[in-house]
Amino acid sequence: MKDQAMKRLLLSVFLVTSMAVAVPAQDAERFGNLTTDQIEAQADSLHPAALYVLAARLLAAGEGQEAANWMYAGQLRYRFLITVGGEEGRDESILFSALTEQVGRPVNEYIAGDVDEWLAAMRWALDWDDANPNSITSKTEHAAALTEVRDGLERLIETVEAERDIIPQQREANGLENR
Repeated sequence: MKDQAMKRLLLSVFLVTSMAVAVPAQDAERFGNLTTDQIEAQADSLHPAALYVLAARLLAAGEGQEAANWMYAGQLRYRFLITVGGEEGRDESILFSALTEQVGRPVNEYIAGDVDEWLAAMRWALDWDDANPNSITSKTEHAAALTEVRDGLERLIETVEAERDIIPQQREANGLENR
Protein backbone atom coordinates (compact mmCIF):
# COMPACT_ATOMS: atom_id res chain seq x y z
CA MET A 1 0.00 0.00 0.00
CA LYS A 2 2.83 2.39 0.87
CA ASP A 3 4.53 1.71 -2.51
CA GLN A 4 1.27 2.48 -4.28
CA ALA A 5 0.95 5.77 -2.42
CA MET A 6 4.53 6.71 -3.29
CA LYS A 7 3.94 5.89 -6.97
CA ARG A 8 0.81 8.04 -6.94
CA LEU A 9 2.69 10.89 -5.30
CA LEU A 10 5.58 10.70 -7.77
CA LEU A 11 3.09 10.66 -10.63
CA SER A 12 1.48 13.71 -9.07
CA VAL A 13 4.81 15.52 -8.93
CA PHE A 14 5.37 14.68 -12.59
CA LEU A 15 1.91 15.90 -13.55
CA VAL A 16 2.27 19.09 -11.55
CA THR A 17 5.64 19.82 -13.08
CA SER A 18 4.38 19.13 -16.59
CA MET A 19 1.20 21.15 -15.97
CA ALA A 20 3.25 24.14 -14.97
CA VAL A 21 3.18 25.19 -18.62
CA ALA A 22 -0.34 26.51 -17.94
CA VAL A 23 1.32 29.09 -15.71
CA PRO A 24 2.87 32.03 -17.58
CA ALA A 25 5.93 30.67 -19.37
CA GLN A 26 8.44 32.84 -17.51
CA ASP A 27 7.07 31.66 -14.15
CA ALA A 28 6.99 27.98 -15.12
CA GLU A 29 10.55 28.14 -16.42
CA ARG A 30 11.66 30.04 -13.35
CA PHE A 31 10.39 27.59 -10.74
CA GLY A 32 10.51 24.41 -12.81
CA ASN A 33 14.30 24.37 -12.64
CA LEU A 34 14.65 25.49 -9.03
CA THR A 35 15.65 23.21 -6.20
CA THR A 36 13.33 22.70 -3.26
CA ASP A 37 15.45 25.07 -1.15
CA GLN A 38 15.40 27.71 -3.88
CA ILE A 39 11.61 27.53 -4.22
CA GLU A 40 11.26 27.92 -0.46
CA ALA A 41 13.65 30.89 -0.40
CA GLN A 42 11.84 32.64 -3.27
CA ALA A 43 8.30 31.54 -2.40
CA ASP A 44 6.93 35.07 -1.96
CA SER A 45 7.90 36.00 -5.52
CA LEU A 46 6.82 32.82 -7.31
CA HIS A 47 3.49 31.84 -8.82
CA PRO A 48 1.39 29.88 -6.28
CA ALA A 49 1.75 26.73 -8.40
CA ALA A 50 5.41 26.66 -7.33
CA LEU A 51 4.28 26.20 -3.73
CA TYR A 52 2.33 23.11 -4.78
CA VAL A 53 5.44 21.77 -6.53
CA LEU A 54 7.35 22.42 -3.31
CA ALA A 55 4.66 20.65 -1.26
CA ALA A 56 4.71 17.62 -3.56
CA ARG A 57 8.48 17.38 -3.35
CA LEU A 58 8.43 17.64 0.44
CA LEU A 59 5.73 15.00 0.80
CA ALA A 60 7.67 12.66 -1.48
CA ALA A 61 10.72 13.23 0.76
CA GLY A 62 8.71 12.21 3.82
CA GLU A 63 8.36 15.75 5.19
CA GLY A 64 4.58 15.78 5.59
CA GLN A 65 4.25 18.71 7.98
CA GLU A 66 6.39 20.97 5.80
CA ALA A 67 4.48 19.78 2.73
CA ALA A 68 1.20 20.73 4.37
CA ASN A 69 2.53 24.12 5.46
CA TRP A 70 3.51 25.00 1.90
CA MET A 71 0.44 23.45 0.30
CA TYR A 72 -1.83 25.62 2.45
CA ALA A 73 0.31 28.68 1.71
CA GLY A 74 0.01 27.87 -1.99
CA GLN A 75 -3.73 27.33 -1.67
CA LEU A 76 -4.16 30.65 0.11
CA ARG A 77 -2.15 32.53 -2.49
CA TYR A 78 -3.82 30.69 -5.39
CA ARG A 79 -7.34 31.40 -4.10
CA PHE A 80 -6.36 35.07 -3.74
CA LEU A 81 -5.00 35.17 -7.29
CA ILE A 82 -8.14 33.56 -8.68
CA THR A 83 -10.45 35.83 -6.67
CA VAL A 84 -8.94 39.01 -8.12
CA GLY A 85 -8.00 37.60 -11.52
CA GLY A 86 -11.19 38.12 -13.54
CA GLU A 87 -10.98 36.23 -16.85
CA GLU A 88 -7.40 35.17 -16.15
CA GLY A 89 -8.56 33.93 -12.75
CA ARG A 90 -10.96 31.53 -14.45
CA ASP A 91 -8.09 30.16 -16.52
CA GLU A 92 -5.98 29.82 -13.38
CA SER A 93 -8.76 27.89 -11.66
CA ILE A 94 -8.25 24.95 -14.04
CA LEU A 95 -4.65 24.45 -12.94
CA PHE A 96 -5.61 25.15 -9.33
CA SER A 97 -8.20 22.38 -9.46
CA ALA A 98 -5.69 19.94 -10.91
CA LEU A 99 -3.08 20.84 -8.31
CA THR A 100 -5.65 20.53 -5.54
CA GLU A 101 -6.48 17.01 -6.69
CA GLN A 102 -2.97 15.82 -7.52
CA VAL A 103 -1.04 17.43 -4.67
CA GLY A 104 -3.64 18.70 -2.21
CA ARG A 105 -5.40 15.37 -1.80
CA PRO A 106 -2.35 13.33 -0.74
CA VAL A 107 -1.07 16.15 1.46
CA ASN A 108 -4.47 16.47 3.15
CA GLU A 109 -4.75 12.69 3.55
CA TYR A 110 -1.45 12.80 5.41
CA ILE A 111 -1.85 15.95 7.51
CA ALA A 112 -5.43 15.31 8.65
CA GLY A 113 -4.12 12.17 10.36
CA ASP A 114 -3.11 14.44 13.23
CA VAL A 115 -5.58 17.24 13.92
CA ASP A 116 -3.04 19.35 15.82
CA GLU A 117 -0.57 19.16 12.93
CA TRP A 118 -3.36 19.97 10.47
CA LEU A 119 -4.35 23.06 12.43
CA ALA A 120 -0.69 24.06 12.76
CA ALA A 121 -0.20 23.83 8.98
CA MET A 122 -3.14 26.11 8.26
CA ARG A 123 -2.04 28.61 10.91
CA TRP A 124 1.52 28.49 9.57
CA ALA A 125 0.22 29.35 6.09
CA LEU A 126 -1.74 32.32 7.40
CA ASP A 127 1.27 33.54 9.41
CA TRP A 128 3.67 33.06 6.50
CA ASP A 129 1.36 34.88 4.10
CA ASP A 130 0.92 37.73 6.57
CA ALA A 131 4.67 38.09 7.13
CA ASN A 132 5.73 37.90 3.47
CA PRO A 133 5.07 40.12 0.46
CA ASN A 134 3.11 38.76 -2.47
CA SER A 135 4.81 39.66 -5.73
CA ILE A 136 2.09 38.04 -7.84
CA THR A 137 -1.06 39.65 -6.40
CA SER A 138 -1.01 42.99 -4.62
CA LYS A 139 -2.15 42.74 -1.02
CA THR A 140 -2.77 46.48 -0.82
CA GLU A 141 -4.69 46.88 -4.08
CA HIS A 142 -6.88 43.88 -3.29
CA ALA A 143 -7.09 44.05 0.50
CA ALA A 144 -10.79 43.16 0.64
CA ALA A 145 -10.28 40.06 -1.50
CA LEU A 146 -7.31 39.02 0.60
CA THR A 147 -9.38 39.35 3.77
CA GLU A 148 -12.13 37.23 2.18
CA VAL A 149 -9.71 34.47 1.22
CA ARG A 150 -7.92 34.50 4.57
CA ASP A 151 -11.28 34.41 6.35
CA GLY A 152 -12.12 31.25 4.40
CA LEU A 153 -9.05 29.51 5.79
CA GLU A 154 -9.85 30.82 9.26
CA ARG A 155 -13.33 29.28 8.95
CA LEU A 156 -11.78 25.94 7.97
CA ILE A 157 -9.56 26.12 11.06
CA GLU A 158 -12.64 26.76 13.20
CA THR A 159 -14.47 23.81 11.62
CA VAL A 160 -11.55 21.44 12.14
CA GLU A 161 -11.17 22.62 15.73
CA ALA A 162 -14.89 22.11 16.39
CA GLU A 163 -14.80 18.61 14.85
CA ARG A 164 -11.42 17.55 16.25
CA ASP A 165 -12.92 14.68 18.26
CA ILE A 166 -14.85 13.14 15.37
CA ILE A 167 -12.25 13.56 12.63
CA PRO A 168 -10.18 10.53 13.73
CA GLN A 169 -13.33 8.40 13.82
CA GLN A 170 -14.34 9.56 10.35
CA ARG A 171 -10.86 8.84 9.02
CA GLU A 172 -10.84 5.38 10.55
CA ALA A 173 -14.25 4.63 9.00
CA ASN A 174 -12.82 5.70 5.62
CA GLY A 175 -9.73 3.52 5.99
CA LEU A 176 -7.35 6.43 6.53
CA GLU A 177 -4.50 6.42 9.02
CA ASN A 178 -4.55 8.46 12.21
CA ARG A 179 -1.17 9.39 13.62
